[in-house]
Amino acid sequence: MAYLDGFDHDIFISFAHVDNQDGWVDVFQKHLTIELNRRIGRAGQLVVWLDKRRLQGNQLFDKTIEEAINRTALFVALNSNGYLHPASYCHKEVRWFSEKAQQEPFGLSVGDRLRFFNTLLTNLHFEKWPAEFAGTSGHAFHDEDGFPLDPTSKLYRDQIRQLSRAILDTLDAIKNVSAQTTNDKAALDQTSKSAATIFLADTADSLRRVRNRVAEELQRQNIVLAAPIPPPFAAAQHEESVVAEINHSILSVHLFDQWEGRAIEGLPEKTYPQRQAELALEHAADVLIWVPQTMDVATIENIEDESHRAFLQQLESRERKDASYEFLRESKTEITRQILARIEQIKKRQQIVMSPTAALLDSHRKDQLHAIQIFQLLIEGNVQPYLNPEDDDPRSNLKILEERLKQVSKLILFFGAVAEDWVRARLAEALKIAVEQRCPLKTLAVCFVPPHYKEEGISFSTGFTQVHHFNLADIHDPNTLKLLLGDI
Repeated sequence: MAYLDGFDHDIFISFAHVDNQDGWVDVFQKHLTIELNRRIGRAGQLVVWLDKRRLQGNQLFDKTIEEAINRTALFVALNSNGYLHPASYCHKEVRWFSEKAQQEPFGLSVGDRLRFFNTLLTNLHFEKWPAEFAGTSGHAFHDEDGFPLDPTSKLYRDQIRQLSRAILDTLDAIKNVSAQTTNDKAALDQTSKSAATIFLADTADSLRRVRNRVAEELQRQNIVLAAPIPPPFAAAQHEESVVAEINHSILSVHLFDQWEGRAIEGLPEKTYPQRQAELALEHAADVLIWVPQTMDVATIENIEDESHRAFLQQLESRERKDASYEFLRESKTEITRQILARIEQIKKRQQIVMSPTAALLDSHRKDQLHAIQIFQLLIEGNVQPYLNPEDDDPRSNLKILEERLKQVSKLILFFGAVAEDWVRARLAEALKIAVEQRCPLKTLAVCFVPPHYKEEGISFSTGFTQVHHFNLADIHDPNTLKLLLGDI
């Protein structure tokens, strides 16, 4: 799924095949993807499209490329002599993106940000650039001699950071524009939820005064009540209205005694209170059923109306596998207090964010390319990978590490091009943060990357906690998979 809604791909990388003869473009894609993931803070939430079939050239080639461009938000052009060659296929790609972008709500630019990124692999004079790139300075990825930068150089890393920052800023600008028309509705929905709207269902006439009193007491506590139903009285319209109100409420409350209530127009075998309870059990997030304290099991068994007796027995015997359903037998004076207590429980549950197991892949930039091999494996195993964006300020770097450790149950460090002391220092700092901040860490591991292997006998375990060791080449081994995808 792309970072932006409404697109299949966030970035389309357009390049001339001649510029990838030594794999430079493939390495560029990896570095750019990793840096963007670091800035977002998660892996797998941004989709980069890079064509790997440029030598096929069959009849469906044009259609495949054009469809990919039509489903892409941003266009990154690796501009070079090969890119600008008259016979280059890249001219078509630029034209297709330009034409489709102009038909979209944002157009070719969002504010002062062009959706084209002119990435210069060669020192080309601006007069040679495609007209679509006019008015920008471009991103220089060439050295003083006009050749593509060495991916291991500091200047290359700096340019990758600048380009990724510009790309993410533009993606966020598009996201803000796209969300503008939906924000108001979302705000209204959230306001409704935060105001603790509840659905207080219809009751039998014998409980009408009780219901009215409870409604008044709840409103005095700033609880918003959903619209009373019925009306409408007709069966179909009644159900539609009930479901709509239930969906906008955090709790559905139903009061019952021995009387079944009014029969539904067009559905005489059901009453309004009964049907509303059935609909709540199908659609409501939380349901509270109340019967009087005096209405014990024996009393229910003696209810004259057979269908109502069976209905209440089913409600009381219903399985309660989680906290979303409660059958309450209390006095009438306790109803409001119980509803308010229930609302507080729901609000506390809503503050707990349910998410898949999460892992922090913590690597020095020298080893960051190796981390990408574990990204997809974790995602496929329903483990959310996090990445630490690098920061030139050590204090900011530690602050980011602290925030990430509060969100994950796994920490995986990489031991490859970095010194052994770097891994030990990083691990010690992470353990200190985890203890002081009471982080939910369950698994600590070090991934050995060539030229290092765990068989060398180097151990990163401390005296009070175990640190698991595994080789990058063994990530598909059953024991390693258990370590990566489970909590040990």
